[in-house]
Order: sequence, then C-alpha cells, then structure tokens
Amino acid sequence: MKIAVTGASGHVGANLCRMLLEQGYEVKALIHNSIKGLENLDLEYVNGDVTSEADLRKLCKGCSIVFHLAALISIRKSDERCHMVNVDSCIKLLRAAKEEGVRRIIHFSSIHAFNHTPLGEVLDEKRDLMLKSNVSYNCSKALGQKIMIENSSPELETVVLNPTAVIGPNDFKPSLLGNAVLRCYRGQNPSLVPGGYDWVDVRDVCSAAINAIGNGVPGECYLLGGSWQSLKTMADTVEKLGGHKAPWLSLPGWIAYIGAAFLNLHASLTGSIPLYTAMSLETLKDSHRNISHLKASKTLNYKPRPFEETMADTIQWFKENNYI
Repeated sequence: MKIAVTGASGHVGANLCRMLLEQGYEVKALIHNSIKGLENLDLEYVNGDVTSEADLRKLCKGCSIVFHLAALISIRKSDERCHMVNVDSCIKLLRAAKEEGVRRIIHFSSIHAFNHTPLGEVLDEKRDLMLKSNVSYNCSKALGQKIMIENSSPELETVVLNPTAVIGPNDFKPSLLGNAVLRCYRGQNPSLVPGGYDWVDVRDVCSAAINAIGNGVPGECYLLGGSWQSLKTMADTVEKLGGHKAPWLSLPGWIAYIGAAFLNLHASLTGSIPLYTAMSLETLKDSHRNISHLKASKTLNYKPRPFEETMADTIQWFKENNYI
C-alpha cells in the first residue's frame, strides 16, 4: 500500500514516516521547504505546496491513504495565513484525493479545535468546536476539522485525530515544544509562568494514526492525550535528567502578560520567536487537566506512555543529535 503524507518534515511527520516504512508501507511525502530529518529515508518526494491543488493531486496519485499533517502553528491571536494553510488545504485535498481515487484521509487536527470550557468537566470528542474563536490557530483547526468530518463518504472516508501537546524524539527542526524543552535544559528561562499542558508522546500519536488506517471509524474524531503536567513539573523533570536547575521564580499571571508585550516587540524587531505571547499564556492558563482518550484507546489501541519516559527519551535524543 502506498501512503501519502503532507507535513512530512515536521516533528510528527518525521516520526510517522519512519513508522510507516518500518511497517512495510511505501511512503510519498509532500516537501515544501526542507527535507531535514528525512534525508536518509526511502521516500518518494513530491515538491510542492499544500495550498496548491495541482501539487496535492501529484501527491495523491497512486496512493490509497493520505495523512494530512501539514499545518501552520501560530502563537499569535491574528495570523491570516493560518486560514489558508489549515482550512483551504483541507478543501483542496478533498478534491484532489477524490480525483485520484484515494480511499481514506487521516487528518491531524488539534486539541485546540475544541472548546476547553467548562474546565471542571471531562473534555472528550463531544465538546463543541472553536468555530468562532478570536484565536486564528484555534478557529482554523476547528474549521478544518469540521470540513473533513462533514465530507466523509463511502467514496472518500475521513478520520480526524486531535493530539494534545506533542513532544518526543526525532524533533529535527526542533518544534516549538521541543525548543521549550531545550531552553529549560540550557537554563535559558529566567522564570516560569503559571499553567501547563497535557503532554503526549509523538510515538504514541503516530502508532494511533497508523491504527486509524484500518480501525478508525469514518466521520469520527479521536482525542490523543497523555497527562497534564505543569511547566514547573516539566522544568523539574528536565533538571533531574541532567539539565539546568529549574527556575525558582514563578511570575504571577499579570506580570507575565505585561512581559509578553515586550517579548512580542523584541521578536518583531529581530525576526525571532517570542518566549511566550499573551495567547500562549491564555493557553497555559486554560489548558484542560482532564482530557479523555478513552475513545482512541478502545478503537485505535491507543496507549500513551508516562510523561517521565517521554521526557527522558526526548532529552536523550537531543543529546545524541548534538542539540545539547
């Protein structure tokens, strides 16, 4: 079976391509800017852009399954390109896949596609989508998910996956969360901010994704979570694994919000990625602590490993590959 992958050079994509090849699948990868992390893999490359329907048709040609991972992750409230990459690509991929006879699309959405409030109740697949969110990323992922689910048909089945905060090995670029781990290890964070994430291992996400080829129910979505851990716990865990001593200072939320304005200004002037933004602070503060992956466990044989094991393997991979 030949499988197409968009976003193949990203963190999840690099791990997924490796797993697919290990399990004997042929893999065809859409490449936009870089093949970093994929250089030595036996892949068929298609140079193109996920916003081009013609390029997506080239990718889909001869494939039975498409994993749609390509997305623009933004930590800013307003980001116009999010809609183009995260929403328009879904519409174009559906058309391209139908034209080329693809059987199933497995679409990667996000936990941020769902409304997290009320925080006191379990968050599962029944939650409303953030279709009217004023945060570009959340709204775009919700719209993309809605489009994929509503267009599932016997002719072209769609399955949607909703991972939480993904960390783990084979993080070549590295990702935003990978960079956060590296900053902690190097002692580059002068202080901590309130909140945390539901962290999940990239390898567990990819295993569930591959199981969705045969077991995912068309027109359904599946939450892929791990366990909620505070940034303080993350920093303490990194310290135990040989990293820099965890910051003793934890800023109150209101001070962190003031600091975010100056960090955004500095990032705009230097072209760098800000340490945190007002949006990322809101995400940390409102990150849900009780996300259910029961549906994925039952249907996709999803078994997330402990946070400490993931963090140890992540740090070890960064060491072996000279990031730290």
